Amino acid sequence: MKYSKLFGKSRHNIACDNDSVNAKFLTQGGFVEKLSAGIYNYLPLGYRVLTKICQIVREEMNAVDSQEVFMPILHPVEIWEQTGRNRTMTDILFRTKGHGEKDFILGPSHEEIITPLVVSWIQSYKELPLSLYQIQAKFRNEPRAKSGILRGREFGMKDMYSFHMDEKDLDLYYEKVKQAYFNVFGRCGLKSYIVEASGGVFSDKISHEYQVETPAGEDTILICEKCGLAQNLEIARGKFDDFTEDEQELDLETVDIERGFSVTDNAKAHNVPEHKILKTVVFDVEDSGLIGVVIRGDLSINEHKLEKYLRKRFRPASAETLEAAGLVQGYISPVNMSSKVALPFIADLSIKSVKNFVTGANEFGKDYRNVNIGRDFTVKDFADFVEVKSGFKCPECDSSLRETKAIEAGNIFKLGTKYSEAFNLKVTDSNGDQRTVIMGCYGIGTTRLMGTIVEACHDEKGIIWPKTVTPYQVHLVNLGNDEEVIKTAEKVYEDFKENGIDVLFDDRNENAGVKLKDCDLIGIPLRLIVSKKTLEKQSLEWKNRDSDEVSMVKLSTVVNKVKKFYE
Repeated sequence: MKYSKLFGKSRHNIACDNDSVNAKFLTQGGFVEKLSAGIYNYLPLGYRVLTKICQIVREEMNAVDSQEVFMPILHPVEIWEQTGRNRTMTDILFRTKGHGEKDFILGPSHEEIITPLVVSWIQSYKELPLSLYQIQAKFRNEPRAKSGILRGREFGMKDMYSFHMDEKDLDLYYEKVKQAYFNVFGRCGLKSYIVEASGGVFSDKISHEYQVETPAGEDTILICEKCGLAQNLEIARGKFDDFTEDEQELDLETVDIERGFSVTDNAKAHNVPEHKILKTVVFDVEDSGLIGVVIRGDLSINEHKLEKYLRKRFRPASAETLEAAGLVQGYISPVNMSSKVALPFIADLSIKSVKNFVTGANEFGKDYRNVNIGRDFTVKDFADFVEVKSGFKCPECDSSLRETKAIEAGNIFKLGTKYSEAFNLKVTDSNGDQRTVIMGCYGIGTTRLMGTIVEACHDEKGIIWPKTVTPYQVHLVNLGNDEEVIKTAEKVYEDFKENGIDVLFDDRNENAGVKLKDCDLIGIPLRLIVSKKTLEKQSLEWKNRDSDEVSMVKLSTVVNKVKKFYE
């Protein structure tokens, strides 16, 4: 392709979303153009990259025996009512009306379509396992479409669904897909981490996310460099100093104290380390009233873990709510709580190993010292509520965990029977009995993956495309108006095309600075320059996008060298 003929050239000064690298470089480089918040046109350069990404995804899904289908985007609202997601997902659903005022939804995902489709085609266990996927546009009315093509209202996605007779069969296939996803991201030039994540408030199931480390990430993950364990902060496990102390339980005493409300102030006032502070945080739980969560003072409560435990929504109790309940803010504890106050307590496991805590005495200006669990107070239950942070030890190998930002590039999840029950998806087993089919789902945002690659592969000058997804293999540039230079560059261009090498030829009558700046912005892995200086040696200047080094390559050998570069 000659750059002079390309639709969608670089525009370095065009306005674009400044909240992300991908929005800036993809817009300026002529890959995409924003139509509206979260809605983008993909120009020829961008669509070439997206097509290559989709082909990699397609090949890896085919390799795990999934079959490609293509399903409607327009969904009758009735099937969404069958699963209840017409209500639970209403905030992000795009809705429209058809002829006769019939209600439709623009598909944000396709569980409601794929399941009844499979119902109409399979009856026997002999037809399982089955896996189907599609690569298609999705629509979600995101309240804040942001970060360029990372979070859009219309976006490309590969969604795959598998169907199984039992959990064992699902588990086997799930492991195959796990590896296939690593293959996808690796082939796209990315290092990904598989991360355990929450399956949702009302589910005990764990999903797995594939995270790519980058400062632009919306997620926080914890990584163990030694064993490779990666965890989403929401459910992360980690080891911390347990401060198991060989000391006697001292007598409980009440002291008058002047202090602030923070743990640091409390520890300083009593001249004790922060882990000796017994901290109580009170939450207002939906339909249940107040609950107190007790934890060591040097640790924090992970509200995602608490939400999984309670299986209800909640929020921190306000000062007004505490006062109305008869609680004294900053001095709340489970020790000698008045029987007039309805406040049950649960505790983090961390408090079990510490003796002689300091805590509030449920009265302003008074604290208890030498508080010990069992003797001075009890709680209804113990669980892991700790928010794990950088510096905690890995639960598998005891090495330090590192906290970092990452982009979720893919997600896999065991659906169980939620959708098969909603649509009565059953098959006859080997005994002639009807069995409900078990499902799994597996998603990769293809447009999001394109944005992720840019976030992970760039420098201050522009994009650095991995070889596998680059829009062209070679960026050929002629410098100057010398007739022989122009003639030679044209010949090299034709030779490349004849040998099956994808080449973008910048044939414009522009100065060297403009052309080289565009090369860096567009980010094709290999730049070749023809100039009077190179022709003196019957050569071209060879430069890799990810290196500052330049070298000379003979015109007679350049085709073979480019082919070898892409082997």
